[in-house]
Amino acid sequence: MIILKISILCGVLLLNAQNYTKNWEGSDLPGHSFAKFEDFNGKQDFKVKLDKNESFVFNYTANVKKGELHLEVKSPGGTVFTKNITGTDSGELKVLNLKGEQYKFIFRAKHAEGNFDIKYKKI
Repeated sequence: MIILKISILCGVLLLNAQNYTKNWEGSDLPGHSFAKFEDFNGKQDFKVKLDKNESFVFNYTANVKKGELHLEVKSPGGTVFTKNITGTDSGELKVLNLKGEQYKFIFRAKHAEGNFDIKYKKI
């Protein structure tokens, strides 16, 4: 029984070792999410905090000094935006929410160092 508990604990630790971030500083507020990080590994989800039926404008700015950073904007109905970010990158996306879905944006990273700044507002 003890060996089983130790095996389970080691498995959980091994799986979580792949998803860590060193020196993450940021905030997630309605309409504005931002962070800077030294060694971002794994995935971080953020909900778009608007009413379910509101369309919105999504603005992003990111600076990747090293590693890999990927951004997605999606709803239960599918992905509306996907981007591998290298160097300094920024853009704007209008999301017409005709089906009244909830949206989120997701960052996936592999040893990424840098920062991002996301702003969105209803239209």
